[in-house]
Amino acid sequence: MENAVIIGTYQFIGFQLCRSLLEDGETVYGVSYPNMILEDSEDKQLEIGRNANYEEISWEEKFLFSSGKIIYDCYDLLNSEKIINQIKIDLEKKSNIQEVIEKKHELIFLGNVLDFAYHEEELFPVLKKLGLPFRSIYYPTVYGPWQPKEFLFVQLLEDCDDIQMSEMEYKEDAIFIDDAAAVTKKLIMETSATYLFLNSGIKNHWIQGKKAIKEFPVDIPSYQIPPRLQSYTVDNKNKIADNLEIQRRHIKMYKW
Repeated sequence: MENAVIIGTYQFIGFQLCRSLLEDGETVYGVSYPNMILEDSEDKQLEIGRNANYEEISWEEKFLFSSGKIIYDCYDLLNSEKIINQIKIDLEKKSNIQEVIEKKHELIFLGNVLDFAYHEEELFPVLKKLGLPFRSIYYPTVYGPWQPKEFLFVQLLEDCDDIQMSEMEYKEDAIFIDDAAAVTKKLIMETSATYLFLNSGIKNHWIQGKKAIKEFPVDIPSYQIPPRLQSYTVDNKNKIADNLEIQRRHIKMYKW
């Protein structure tokens, strides 16, 4: 792969994608979003910081490399709009526009499928107007080690007394984080589709996962996936129960 810069390296998907690329021997440059504090960033930093192919760089250095993939992890139930606003302000700077175009960078956005409409309204018109090359990959619920505590699976696995459901958690499908990272890596390198939506290919995957943890009543909204999103089915390596057991063990190891 060309130079890979992951913005939001300690975000959920960004971190696992970084690990996966490093395992393949790729060089990865990690960038954190300004003014965003993640509770688990120190543990993640310890996990990947020792790898000789990983280098953490500043927000201002992200476009300095030539001909690279600039990957933005925007998959965040709480801060997605804040992230998009930071990206817009940053990309509208004349110096950054020149860097992206002259160095032939490709911008790749990873996001929650429920944020697609917001991105289409607030982000993509800006990118098109500026003439910046971009692609985007969207996900249903992603679960597994390091899943943020806003998600239902984490709260059920931790047996929380006061469960808070987020409207931004997609409840028709789910993908295990390792499978999500593996297919994301493949798609970044092998395809050029502008808008992709990943699915597990397993009927009621999210509901099956919830029931496997605990019976908990949830109303499932009726989602309409925009036709502009090209669907892509991931390869599920393990059974749902096995994936949840991996997440359960991880929670016990890194109890928040």
